[in-house]
Amino acid sequence: MKSDQTVWFDANLIAILLAINPKGLKGVTVKSQFGPVREAWFSYLKQLTSSCGMQVLKAPANISAEQLIGALDVEASLQAGSLVMSKGLLERVHGNLLLLPMVERMDLQAIALISQALDEKNAFDESTHFGVIAFDESDSVDESISPRLLDRLAFELYLDQLSLVDIKESLEVNAEDIEEARKLLPSVKCSDEYLEVMTKAGFSLGVSSFRANHFALEVAKTLAALRGLVEVSQDEVIDAARLVYTPSKRAYMPPEMDQSEDQANEDQNDQDSDSEQEDSQSDPESSDEIKQEQPSEQELEDIIVQAVKASIPPKLLRQSKDMMRAGKSAAHVSGKSGSIQKNFLSGRPLGARKGRPTDGKRLDILKSIRAAIPWQRLRKGVLAHNQANQPHSRIDFRAEDLHIKQYLRRRGTVTIFLVDASGSSATQRLAEAKGALEELLAQCYIRRDEVAMLSMRGAKAEVVLPPTRSLARAKRNLAALPGGGGTPLASGFRAANEMAISLQRKGLTPIIVIMSDGKANVNLQGVGGRGSAHADALTAAKELRLKNHRVLFVDTSPQPEILAQELSGTMAAQYFPLPFTGSGKQISQAAMQLANY
Repeated sequence: MKSDQTVWFDANLIAILLAINPKGLKGVTVKSQFGPVREAWFSYLKQLTSSCGMQVLKAPANISAEQLIGALDVEASLQAGSLVMSKGLLERVHGNLLLLPMVERMDLQAIALISQALDEKNAFDESTHFGVIAFDESDSVDESISPRLLDRLAFELYLDQLSLVDIKESLEVNAEDIEEARKLLPSVKCSDEYLEVMTKAGFSLGVSSFRANHFALEVAKTLAALRGLVEVSQDEVIDAARLVYTPSKRAYMPPEMDQSEDQANEDQNDQDSDSEQEDSQSDPESSDEIKQEQPSEQELEDIIVQAVKASIPPKLLRQSKDMMRAGKSAAHVSGKSGSIQKNFLSGRPLGARKGRPTDGKRLDILKSIRAAIPWQRLRKGVLAHNQANQPHSRIDFRAEDLHIKQYLRRRGTVTIFLVDASGSSATQRLAEAKGALEELLAQCYIRRDEVAMLSMRGAKAEVVLPPTRSLARAKRNLAALPGGGGTPLASGFRAANEMAISLQRKGLTPIIVIMSDGKANVNLQGVGGRGSAHADALTAAKELRLKNHRVLFVDTSPQPEILAQELSGTMAAQYFPLPFTGSGKQISQAAMQLANY
């Protein structure tokens, strides 16, 4: 594990790299509460960037889309008598850094616009690129930075573990060093072997994002330029992976990241080092030859993986695993079953609020007039003084007078049942699945929700019941559901994923309830074999987790099954061992609790 002084030096190094290559690295997320340590790091960054002619522009947490990209300036247009367009912050930030304080509270539309600008302006036009500094002050899973923006920033810093004692010394870099590194950066090369090693190490650590691998390459080149090298060496590769492959970049947590295994590896390494030390003492010439040998690609990959593991504090590792199992970081934004959500286009009327009628929002004329009337005498006096010979309108509107209408709308939920109807499960639990479906359907009339059902049997999964509220139709389709055959878990997971994605596009919230013992024996090609079938099921489970669905995995085995628990953990699902009595009611209650999360 890194010492606190090393963590601070790495934070300094990230600031230096960002000052050299903001276009390729795009930015950093600083996971820290407000305090002297964070302010010291931010001051260090501003000192570096200001010496290179870069500025830091601040975007408030409540910034609107119009303020980011520009829009019609209503007040200026009314006064000028012609259309006047305002200039957005994303146009003024060219060549500089954009500071996002309390990024966890920013509107999703603003995050989407910033993410789109990072992709477009940093890729096509050299003069319009910019970097992002995102301060994440969240302290829970329910309030965190958007994964969309997090994936687009190369670095992630955790400064809460540091104290004032740890930041007394900083790396000394001047403007000349940064300018020389910028000039050298375009000519720095990285061999294909090192690129392949970094990518393989990333996959071993659970990194599936292509952006993370690209950032690792950019960091390695920038480090080489800072050190005056024209070609990336082994040291830059290790440092780049250590700085970029943070827990948030990982789609899943590999089993080898467990601390107990790490401890076993450390003990084994200690034994190996002792044996190597004995060998070196017995044969000095062979020791010199070993020191001169370069590590193989596999050995370098292992070195990178161990370096990344050593750089992660155990507390942070446990927190990351808990967050992945708790699941759905975006669940608090929208999607509670039957929850009331504010909307500007349709629904039950709600009181108006200040705002501009853009993006289809409706202007509340009466409310706007009422807001403008108390100011008319003052405004007309000022207008008459400035424009004595020009006629003025009956009502002098300003931007702060405008109000837009609001509506309340409930978001529907569809519970997708994925039932294992194979020979290993059909005789045990098919009746419980049917009872749970009927329990949920009885609630649909009150909650205005829907249910659907997919069956896994034979070589593939099939739709038994499309999304419906019809109790008669559901009972008729369930009565005809056959059992027996193979268990195509991977095909079933993908079918449920595709249905859930389709429902999300329609504005609905999918809840997936999987009922299986986890014993797959048919792979995606429809061929039997437990080994390949389980591997395909794990891959499909990771795809489910990446889509951030809410999943309830019901283990239908007589006793809790290890394979079912492994699949449930891979897809970040809530694990539910099925009891023998009252199962239908308990499953429906668990699914409704998941919908109301």
